This record gives sequence, structure tokens and C-alpha cells, in this order.
Amino acid sequence: MKILLLIYLAFMLPSLAYAKQAVTFLSYEYFLTEEEKSIADERYLAAFTQALSHQFKVEQYTTNAARMLKQLSTQTNVCSFNILKTTQREKQFIFSAMPSSMFLQRRVFGLKETLKDLPEQVSISKLLANKYTFATLTSTSYQELDSMLAMYQHQIMPIIGAGDFSRLAKLLLHKRVDMIIDYDMSVKHFLTPQQYAELDSREIIEYPEFNSGYFACSRTQVGAEVIEQIDALMQSAKMHQPIKQYHYASFQPEVAARIMTIYKTYYKPETYND
Repeated sequence: MKILLLIYLAFMLPSLAYAKQAVTFLSYEYFLTEEEKSIADERYLAAFTQALSHQFKVEQYTTNAARMLKQLSTQTNVCSFNILKTTQREKQFIFSAMPSSMFLQRRVFGLKETLKDLPEQVSISKLLANKYTFATLTSTSYQELDSMLAMYQHQIMPIIGAGDFSRLAKLLLHKRVDMIIDYDMSVKHFLTPQQYAELDSREIIEYPEFNSGYFACSRTQVGAEVIEQIDALMQSAKMHQPIKQYHYASFQPEVAARIMTIYKTYYKPETYND
């Protein structure tokens, strides 16, 4: 009996040693419903999960943004993509070296009457100093603006909750606040064309032209290994086309071209072939 057990262990231990570690990639519902998921997003993520499946047992799951961030903060082996990088999040998650994507920055939105005398580019610092009120989301980071917004909490209406994205633009129409900071595509999504036509927007001086999202994994051994593989994949020639195709599918050609010019600064010379 002991001999049979030893033979069994001799065969099983090597296979156990090389068993694939499981990792779950979380897609989050920024504002898309289950029926409206972006084909470009799904194809892009699939290009990476398929490449990672040679080394990891990859599963995918969709949740909301708040739950996704909470799970990334645990010791569960989970990852996601297009996550904004902040000082606080870098303590909680492991981020990829290169952005998973770049996208147009958020803008200041307000009723046309409110914004009519403001220039095309505005400073959030000056707007706050001039007593304008804002609504903000507690489930996201405003990056360069976070510390500034924290100084003017008496002028900020914080929105808490999993479905908070849908509430932001509507506060303007109800005249609960003077302004919001949001992505144009998000505001359009939650308002009718008639409602959207009541609003205007301005560029924000404190922001660069593009925002960057990154792959992020929980701070576990598996999470670190996944990010290491992602960093290697993103520097590989075979992943250059999926990255390029994703941005050209998501933006106007001239915008995508500017984004890819920035990506070029991340690549090793032998990788970038355009």
C-alpha cells in the first residue's frame, strides 16, 4: 500500500507544482449595461487574457466600479484594466508599467447660462475660489484635482453608491450644483439629447490632454506574477497591434494618432513598428 502511495505521489507532485494559478479579471460597468458592453473593450482584454492563459487559469467577471476597487484591495487573486493610478491606489494595487489605454480627459460641465462667460479652458482652483459648487463621485479619483477638491469640501456634494455615475449629470439639470467634472461620453449616455443640449463644457487647465488607465492586480504573489507577464506582453511586438486597434476603434483617427505618439515613448525602439 505504501509503495502504491509513493508511486501516486511521484506522479502527482510534479503536476501539482506546475498547476496553473487562477486569476480573475474584473470588467467593471462604468456606465454600460450588460447588453451594451464595448466590443472594442472585450476584444482588447481578450487579447491579453488569451496570452496569459498559457501560464494562468484566467476567468472573467463583470462587476461595478466600487466593488471592483474593493476586490482589488483584498488578498484575492484579481486584476482589472483601465484603472486610474493614484498614490493611495499604488499602496493597495500593483500597476502595470505602461497604460492599458489612454482616453480624453474629463471636462467641467454646467448649464449654458452658468458657463457662458467662462473661457474655453478653466482652472478648477479658480472656480472653487469663486464659490462655485460641484458634485463629485466618491468611487473615483480626480487625480490632479483630489487634494484641491478636499480643501473645498463645503462646496462639494459627494455622491456615494454603486450606481453613482448615473446621478452625476442629472444634478446639474435639477440645479443642485453649479458644475460637475465628468467624461463627455458619460454625460451623453445618461442624458437625452435634449437634456445634453442644455449643458456646456470647458477644458480643465490642471489636466493633461489625455488620461491614462493601467492594468492593476491585487497585492498577492499571483498578482505580481500577472503584472510581470503583462509588462512583458505590452513590450512585445505582437501586442502593439491590439493596443493600436483598440484606440483607433475607440476614438477619432486624429485623437488615436496623438495617443499612439505618446505610447511610442513607452516602447523599446525595436518593439515599435508603425
